[in-house]
Amino acid sequence: MRNKLSYLFFLLFLFCSVPYLLTVVLSGKEEAKPVDFQTHTSGYTVTVSGKPMDLESYLLGVLPTQISMDDEKEALKAQAVILRTDIIRRMGDKKNISQDSLPYKHESDDNLQEKLGEQKYKISDQLRKQAVGETTGEVMTYEGKYIQPYFHGISVGTTLSAKEWFGKEIPYLQEKDSLKDVESSEYMTGIPVTYGQVVTQLKKEKKISLSVEEAKKSIRIKEKTGNGYVKKVQVGKYVMTGEAWAKCFQLNSTNFYLEPYDGKLRMVALGKGLGLGLSQYGANELAKDGKGYKKILKYYYTGIQITKMSDQ
Repeated sequence: MRNKLSYLFFLLFLFCSVPYLLTVVLSGKEEAKPVDFQTHTSGYTVTVSGKPMDLESYLLGVLPTQISMDDEKEALKAQAVILRTDIIRRMGDKKNISQDSLPYKHESDDNLQEKLGEQKYKISDQLRKQAVGETTGEVMTYEGKYIQPYFHGISVGTTLSAKEWFGKEIPYLQEKDSLKDVESSEYMTGIPVTYGQVVTQLKKEKKISLSVEEAKKSIRIKEKTGNGYVKKVQVGKYVMTGEAWAKCFQLNSTNFYLEPYDGKLRMVALGKGLGLGLSQYGANELAKDGKGYKKILKYYYTGIQITKMSDQ
C-alpha cells in the first residue's frame, strides 16, 4: 500500500512539475515574479512631501502623468525605463533626490483613482505595475554612463539629432525616421491669434513691450533646423528661443511656423514636443507591430546598452 501511495505522489509531482520545467527550458529562464511594491527596495529613493519613497514605487505615480496608459504595454515599459534612467542620472553620486528637483509630476493613488474612476483606475494600476515591475532596475547607458533620455509626444516624421539642435554631437541622439507620426490626429494644431493678443501675451509672460504695428512688421522666425524646429524668433529688437515662444503661446511643439492670416498671426505647430530622442507615438506604433520595449529603445537611442542599476 505504501509503495502505491509513493508511486501516486511521484506521478502527481511529475504532472505538476513537467509544464513548469518545459517552460523554463524552452524560455531559457524562470518567469519573473511580480514585484511587491509595498516591500521592494531598490536602494534609491525620491523624497515626496518630506517622506522618502522607493524609486520603483515613485515611478508608479509618475508614469501615468508622462504617457497615455491606453498605449501598448511595450511602449509603457519603454517609458518606464526612460523615466528611471533620467531620475538616476539626475541623482548623480547620491541615491536620493527631492521631487521638487525633478521635472515630473507625481500623482498619489488616491488622486489617480479620483480622476479615473474605480474601474479605469484598476486597469491603469495593473498596467503601470506591469510596466514598472517588468523593467525593475533597468536603465540605459552609453559607454558606461547614464544617457540623457530626451523624449517627445509626436515627431514630424523624423526625430532631431543632437548635432542639428545643440550644435554638438551626442552619439545616442541621432535623427531617426518615425514616419507614422504624421498620421496622428494631433499632428497639426494651431489657430489665428490677433496681434493685440500677441502683444499682451509677450508683455505678460516675457516683459517684452512693443506696439501692434511693431509686432506686425517684426515678428518672424529667425533660425530653424532643416526639418522645421525653431531655434530663434525675432520680436522687435528682441530675440526669443523657439522653446520660449512655444511655451509663451502654449504651442504643442517647437516645430511651428508663423504667418499673417486675415489680419491676424497664425501659429501652426507640427508634432508634439522638442523632437529629440524617443517619439511616444512612434514607439506605440512599433509596439503595435510587435516590437519589444528594448528594441524600441535601441531604435530611438543609437548604440545604447540596457543594464541593471545594480551593475553600474
